Amino acid sequence: MMTRSAIAVAAYATLLALLLPEGGDCFAPPLVSSISRTTTSTSISTGAIIQANTSARTSNKKYLHMSNKSEIEGTDRVLSCLPYLIPLLDGERYGKYLFYLVPALGMADSILLGPFKAIYGLIPFAQFIAFIGLSVLSRNPDIPRPVRFNMQQALILDIALIVPSLFGQLPFPIPALLANSGSNCVYLAMVASVGYAVVSNLTGKVPDKIPIISEAAGSSVQ
Repeated sequence: MMTRSAIAVAAYATLLALLLPEGGDCFAPPLVSSISRTTTSTSISTGAIIQANTSARTSNKKYLHMSNKSEIEGTDRVLSCLPYLIPLLDGERYGKYLFYLVPALGMADSILLGPFKAIYGLIPFAQFIAFIGLSVLSRNPDIPRPVRFNMQQALILDIALIVPSLFGQLPFPIPALLANSGSNCVYLAMVASVGYAVVSNLTGKVPDKIPIISEAAGSSVQ
C-alpha cells in the first residue's frame, strides 16, 4: 500500500506531464529569444566596428592621396616642365614689341626656343598634334597626377592665349599704344605663369596657384 508521500509525488508528476508540451521545451522559446537578441546585438556591434575601421582606413588613404598630390618626385619634375613649351612657343608672338624694345630679350628667346621652333616648323601640324597628344595623356590614370595636372594646365594656358588675339578681329582698329601695351602684358603674364610653374616643378611642388588656370586644371584632372 502506497504511502501518502508516494501518492503526492505521483500526482505531482502526472500534473507536470499534463501541463508540459511534448518534448518538455516550454522554457525553450525565451532561451532562443535571448540567444537571438544576444547574437543580433553582437552582429551589430561587430558591423559597427568593421565600418569604423573601414572608414578610418579610407580616411587615411584619402589623406595620403591628398598629401601626395602636393609633391613631385624624381624625373616627374622634369616631365612636368615639358608641356609648358607649347604655351611658350604659341605665346611668343605677343612678345614682338618687347623684343624690339629689348633686343637682348629677343636674343635669349631665340637661343632658348630656337631648336624647338625648328622642330615645330619641320613637322606638319605639329602644334595640333602636340595639343591633342597632351590632352589625351592628361587623362591617362597610369601617369602620375602631378604630371597630368601640369599637362592640363599648360593646355589651358595655351587656350587662354587665343582670347587676346580675338581683339584683332574687331571691325574697328585698336589704337597702336593700346595694342602694344596689351600684347606686352599678355606676354609677360604668360612668361610669369610658365616661370612659376617650372620653378615649382623643379623644387617638387605642384604649381597650383595660377589664378583661374590652376583651378580649371585641377577640376579637369581626377
